[in-house]
Amino acid sequence: MDNRQFYIKEFDNTYYYNFKSEYRFFKFIEMYVRTRIFDMKTFKKDMEMIINTVDTSNLPGYKRLLTEEYWKINDEEFDSVMDGILEDVKSGKTSLIEDVKLFIYFDYLIGKGLIKKDIHEVKEIFINGMNLSSLVSKYCDNVEEELDTIGIGESSKNIEEILTHFYNLNAKLKDRMYIEKADSIFKCIPMKMEQFYERFDKECMDIPIFKYYDVYQTFQRLSCASNEDIVTIKEKLLNRAELFTNEIQPEMKNIKQLKQIIEDFTSDKETTIKMVMLKDFANDLGKILEKYE
Repeated sequence: MDNRQFYIKEFDNTYYYNFKSEYRFFKFIEMYVRTRIFDMKTFKKDMEMIINTVDTSNLPGYKRLLTEEYWKINDEEFDSVMDGILEDVKSGKTSLIEDVKLFIYFDYLIGKGLIKKDIHEVKEIFINGMNLSSLVSKYCDNVEEELDTIGIGESSKNIEEILTHFYNLNAKLKDRMYIEKADSIFKCIPMKMEQFYERFDKECMDIPIFKYYDVYQTFQRLSCASNEDIVTIKEKLLNRAELFTNEIQPEMKNIKQLKQIIEDFTSDKETTIKMVMLKDFANDLGKILEKYE
């Protein structure tokens, strides 16, 4: 077409010759273009972020830095905003993933000479702040997506150190999340079995949930369940091991211990239907364990 070259030039002028950070990233648009699925939950999250930034003057400094381009902050208030951000980080007001994003900005801005602070001192403030915020932060399961929203600077040794610290803390948050989940779900045995089955099928099939619950409590609850429920749980575990063999591997240490506890308990008991069901349960746990030998 005659206007092809003109179109390419206009496209380049509009998109290519600008900094990535001049454009706001919308996850729901990226998902829609890539999958043709309009995710309403992601859309609402993106829109809430925009709504919260309409009046930036009332936002905390760290929210301003995360939701609008840093050069939109007036020169007269820039230093005070940055100092306020450091105070918020130091006191643990920011979430763990926000700490990482903010440090990437600080690393970049210090490199540009806009923040007159020693990067090592700033890094120490962030590490201590991350330790504090990890006490109340939630596990972040979409780290790469979150960090993709930061469109400035290159990776550095300092950023890598902060990321390493973040991943260590985030792994602990994941364990804490699963411990709470396991406690909530396993407490449904034996009195709320329908709720247990519903949540186990929806939330536990592809995660090593038995790793996060005390083995002796698991046995106590299992031994109090009805014979029918013991059989149903056993069948679910067998099916789960076939479908998600790799995903649930970390729980095998507890599964092995559970098997031993059941065998020890039933070894000297009078034969009843309950004892037979428990012995069958232990035998099938052995079949699951064989997958990992």
